[in-house]
Amino acid sequence: MGKRVRHFVGVESSEQLAFIDELQELGLSSTIDLPELVVVGDQSTGKSSVLQAITEVSFPVKDTMCTRFPIQISFRQTSASNKYPVKATIVPGRLSENDEALLLRIQDFIIEKEELTSEVMEEIIEEATECIFGERKPGKQLSLSDATLRIERSGPDEMHWTIVDLPGLIRKGQKSKKQNGVSEEEALAQPNAAVAWELARSYLANERNIVLVVIDNVDVERHKTFELIEDIPGLESRCIGVLTKCDRKQEGSDDWMVKLLQNDLPTVPHLDHGWFGLRNRIPAEAHITDAERDEREIKEFAQPAWEGVGKDRTGIRSLIKYVDKERRAQIQSGLPQIIAEIRRKLQDCESDLSRMGEARDSPKAQRYFVFQFCNEMQKMANASLIGQYQDIPSEDPRIMLRYRVQRRLDQFYDEMVNLDNMPILFSNYQDDLKILSSMNPEEWEEKVMNAPGMYSEIYKEAKISEGRSLPGSIHPDVEERMFRKLTTHWERIARSFVEDVKDLAKDCHDVLARIAIPNSKVRLEVSRVVGKTLEEWNRDADAALWELIKDNQARPLVTRHPLLISETIAADKQRGEILLGKKTTKATNGESEGIPNAISGGHQPRFISTLLSQVLFVRARLESYYKIALYRFIDNVAMQVVERHVLGPKCPMLTVSVKTFANLNDGELNSVAGEDETDIRIRARLEKVRSRYVQALEKWERLRVL
Repeated sequence: MGKRVRHFVGVESSEQLAFIDELQELGLSSTIDLPELVVVGDQSTGKSSVLQAITEVSFPVKDTMCTRFPIQISFRQTSASNKYPVKATIVPGRLSENDEALLLRIQDFIIEKEELTSEVMEEIIEEATECIFGERKPGKQLSLSDATLRIERSGPDEMHWTIVDLPGLIRKGQKSKKQNGVSEEEALAQPNAAVAWELARSYLANERNIVLVVIDNVDVERHKTFELIEDIPGLESRCIGVLTKCDRKQEGSDDWMVKLLQNDLPTVPHLDHGWFGLRNRIPAEAHITDAERDEREIKEFAQPAWEGVGKDRTGIRSLIKYVDKERRAQIQSGLPQIIAEIRRKLQDCESDLSRMGEARDSPKAQRYFVFQFCNEMQKMANASLIGQYQDIPSEDPRIMLRYRVQRRLDQFYDEMVNLDNMPILFSNYQDDLKILSSMNPEEWEEKVMNAPGMYSEIYKEAKISEGRSLPGSIHPDVEERMFRKLTTHWERIARSFVEDVKDLAKDCHDVLARIAIPNSKVRLEVSRVVGKTLEEWNRDADAALWELIKDNQARPLVTRHPLLISETIAADKQRGEILLGKKTTKATNGESEGIPNAISGGHQPRFISTLLSQVLFVRARLESYYKIALYRFIDNVAMQVVERHVLGPKCPMLTVSVKTFANLNDGELNSVAGEDETDIRIRARLEKVRSRYVQALEKWERLRVL
């Protein structure tokens, strides 16, 4: 080669440019947004000519070739000359890095040449195309890839810099070149036009990139590149416009060209860095040298038509000088953030490897791995159960199990005491007595028999049991049957509550399991091991709840709570005072104290039947007992079912324990903790990425010393 590239010759930050290039060579561009000079434009706008003018590398322009993947041209300054200064490799992109077939095809791809001529470029691109996409089959649709062809030219006369050429975007109404009878537009239309758009968008969205926007006219309606600029917020601040084919004027075309280069054309998106004008080689000039091309460009812009345009806005030299200044400023300002991102990614990578543990290729290593995630799981499970959420490395609200259970318990309480859920409502006992005192007892008895409500239900049950008790009394079974009717809604509300708490426990378990066991295959095997315990957990919780419900529906009404006696006495006292007007006591000779009887001709006291009196008494006792039983049931569900069983030792989070897995034999242990091919590949990838980050930081430390 024997000569230095004439462009990008600044020296004030060559070491930083070299460092960014080394990061590119390490392949960090797949995980870190590195600053690059990116060329984007619609097809047939002269992108190849711009690239050739900048790089002094001849891009092939055959009708049968189109760019189907990013091409990265890198120039590196080395201390000594290499026998083969040109080297081509393929680096997978973020979308293609998990394509196993692609990775297999490109793993041995490397081309080394002595010189980077147009013929060599054509050969490299053709072989890279076959390697990236595989053998082309007749009738198979063309496709695009984000795998990058990296072409590097190195030597003592080079300067560090990199430029990326992206596949051209299809313009509306564009007549594309035919390939095997199919136009590029047709071949890329579905779905590859969208792929080309997203590929360009992914590069341009990198805020560290400087973008050269290449156009050959200002037909805004047709340019997809203009749509891209408007689609990405803030992109116009990083774009440098390049107007090609400035020598091919038509009538009046020089006016809009001049206005565009003056950044004063309203029909074109405003770019903060403005526009530069270039003169492309015409087809007849394909053979001329770069120096001759530059000379003709200088003559073109020396014409009077370009007097209104500043000299610093025309020609390849002006463009390169401006780009060189901007990219160096961009790298200098962005390096601290890049280093910080590399350190953060390294920590994440080491954390992932730490979670995977050592290679699990022996029973000892597998058992140690199981004990690690079991201990981690138990630690987080206990933290979630006692409400110490700060000990769990997650912001997911599902880890707040104790808080969420308490909120659901509050809801359960509200639903249980809500009168709207009761099948039969208690009316106000004192008001009922006052109404009764103002009515004829026979009328009230008629009303009790026919009007729906608590008294009517008691009366009906009493009539049904009338033959099993003395006349005028109510059989004890009436109280029990009425209580069953009053509590029929408890089962529905309690079952819903318990099922919801189970779901909360399962949700918390899922989050904790993903933290403690990142490997999905291991999680699946762990779920199989603990599956039987979880089935027992479900059965035990359901059985405990059913026992409470059965007790409520089958066992006798029993309580030693003093509230029942005191409220019953108070209700009986109210009944006497309201219905009889005063407290009564027994008197001799069949007389009530202070009240003459009917035989003596005195005033007749109010009288209701013994049965109706018993109805009032049963109603008062039922209300008192219902309140006692209600709160007792709520507490029993919360303590005996939820705390003892749902959140007990068999709950999902606590089942992943050393005790559960300690008794597994070697075969069972290998099924759970043994590494499969996926694990091996993940470990290898993480170790490879970690090595890249470590090397990058080592290179940075050396750069800081210089």
